[in-house]
Amino acid sequence: MKDEYKVGNLRVKPAPGWLDVTNLVDAEAPPFTLAKSDGVGVLQVSVASHYAGKVPGVAVGDLRNLLADFALSRELGGGADLVIREHPLLMCAQSYHAGTQFTRVWYCSNGRDVALLTYVCERGVQHAELPDCEGMVANLEFKP
Repeated sequence: MKDEYKVGNLRVKPAPGWLDVTNLVDAEAPPFTLAKSDGVGVLQVSVASHYAGKVPGVAVGDLRNLLADFALSRELGGGADLVIREHPLLMCAQSYHAGTQFTRVWYCSNGRDVALLTYVCERGVQHAELPDCEGMVANLEFKP
């Protein structure tokens, strides 16, 4: 198991037992994906990195808008457990219970780059892995 994964300019430190399973995702260009070998869900990570030009100056309000758009476009319904944080990274997160699926969505930023992380599992079993995911999100780092 690796101590750290690099996704664009984002560093993800996996919780114990979490492995890169991106190659197992059946998609043309799958997002970076972590899961436990005996787990119940997956944590997927996508990053939009700013490399040149005017710095976008991403704010918490921007992340809230991205989160709302994400939930609407995927018909996730009303969210619960909204968390907004400004330090050490900007973060906006919310949970959704759509049908038989549980989804936790985080948008994180350093003011110039934006990361989208989603944890998806069967509804009702999220408590087995959600604390690990929250810990991984809390330890994210953007590095050039």
